[in-house]
Amino acid sequence: MTQIDLERRLDQAEAHIRATMMKELCEVMGASGLPPIAALRLAARAIGSIYREMADTHTGIGACQCGWRPRDSHDAEFLTTALLAACQSRPSQDLRAMQVVGSA
Repeated sequence: MTQIDLERRLDQAEAHIRATMMKELCEVMGASGLPPIAALRLAARAIGSIYREMADTHTGIGACQCGWRPRDSHDAEFLTTALLAACQSRPSQDLRAMQVVGSA
């Protein structure tokens, strides 16, 4: 797999996860009346619990053999950095700099 193929797969996966989470968050806010920050806080907690579940399946007897080994403090720092970076970045309004998401 080339670097371009990997980047494309990563971009597609991120777009899918983002669209799914946005849909679900909007549904939760609509049904519960929660404000956006409350729903986002719950989503962050859900990501943390998903991490814990995935980490648990990759340690100990019968651990997944994919090769990933969780490092809790390092991984938490990595996830925090990704969240902060995404919160601070602003989408570009320059169409030339925008990433192509699909095809016609």
